Amino acid sequence: MPACSTTDFYKVQQQLSKGKPASTLFTTTDERFHTAIKRPISAAYSMSTLKEFEPFVDTTIHTLFKRLDEFVAHNQVCDIATWLQYYAFDVIGELTFSKSLGFLEQGTDIDGIIAALEKILDYAGKVGQMPWLDYVFIKNPLRQFIQGGSTGAIARFARARLDERLKQSKKLHSPKDARTQSRKDFLFRFLEAKEQYPEIVNDHQVFSYTVANMNAGSDTTAISLRAILYYTLKSPRVKAKLHQELNTAYQAKRISLPVSWKQSQEQLPYLDAVIKEALRLHPAIGLILERIVPAEGLQLPNGGPFLPAGTIVGANPWIIHRHSVFGEDVDSFIPERWLQADDESASQFQTRKQQMLRANFTFGAGPRTCIGKNISLLEIYKLIPSLFLKYQIELEDIDKKWETFNAWFVRQKHMDVIIRHNRLDFEPGYA
Repeated sequence: MPACSTTDFYKVQQQLSKGKPASTLFTTTDERFHTAIKRPISAAYSMSTLKEFEPFVDTTIHTLFKRLDEFVAHNQVCDIATWLQYYAFDVIGELTFSKSLGFLEQGTDIDGIIAALEKILDYAGKVGQMPWLDYVFIKNPLRQFIQGGSTGAIARFARARLDERLKQSKKLHSPKDARTQSRKDFLFRFLEAKEQYPEIVNDHQVFSYTVANMNAGSDTTAISLRAILYYTLKSPRVKAKLHQELNTAYQAKRISLPVSWKQSQEQLPYLDAVIKEALRLHPAIGLILERIVPAEGLQLPNGGPFLPAGTIVGANPWIIHRHSVFGEDVDSFIPERWLQADDESASQFQTRKQQMLRANFTFGAGPRTCIGKNISLLEIYKLIPSLFLKYQIELEDIDKKWETFNAWFVRQKHMDVIIRHNRLDFEPGYA
């Protein structure tokens, strides 16, 4: 199959920095440029590297628990959807800048970042269907000249954090000294890439990397966390089974609190099934991932039509995830579809599971697979079991449906829950 390039739909999502669009790994339509800027930092997003950050995810989980404990103490209803977004943003802050962004501590949208991000997504979902409108509304050079060169809220935030680090480097006489003094966060690795690949990574590119982390590293993870929690809480059977697996593993000292990445992968098969099933039912991306048919055209398989050059094509995870490869009742939340059935041999199960995994489009596929996939999985596989281990969580009204709306990402709101402590004898240092 010929390689297809991305469309101008993605350019609409480029943030302005001093009046000029900041092209990132996610928003660039130049495939050669994408390959070039991805290579210097790809190792930073590997799971082996990210596991070094696990203690700092734990710190954020503890901060979230302190805030949730307040709802327990006062017997208050908690809109968990909002707090999951705060958690996702603070983790990105820890991993990118070695500092919490303060969403959990302050319990509010810091500098209006979340509102700004939602505004960008709402805008992109609509204007992205006719990208030329973006030039008229926002990125017109004359408009930017009159406005004095505007900068988006997220870009301003990322620039401020980057400037803080650069000031630190000046005090320590060199960027290398600054990196020695700091944790090896993403910004450390971006600055390191600048030294190792000076022909590719300049100051603007370092800034672009940080903007990409902020843009893509929080909203999609929060959406996924909400989906897992919502579907589990809507199914008392699944919730009870998950609690049983977690409580048994904890009492046998096979897992700790917070649950580690390694423990989540080796000790909790039902948790894995719950997460995979929720992400199948509610992938974060709700529109097609647009691509342009190249010059030679594209012949669709199985007797399909021939698509001429320039045709916009795409795949929507919500459609793919309801394919018959996932079995029966594809609109139902059934984690057991990811586990071996009683009448199924091990080889039959592995074949069936691999077919489902190949059809999994949660993080995209191919060269443009989400580079932050492992960040999201680390956050998810640590927080979800830790939440259900420490707390008993119930929807305030189990019959009430959440509110969802598709603005490029399928966001959810209003997940009011009642939280109580789970009855476990936590060992010192675990809770």
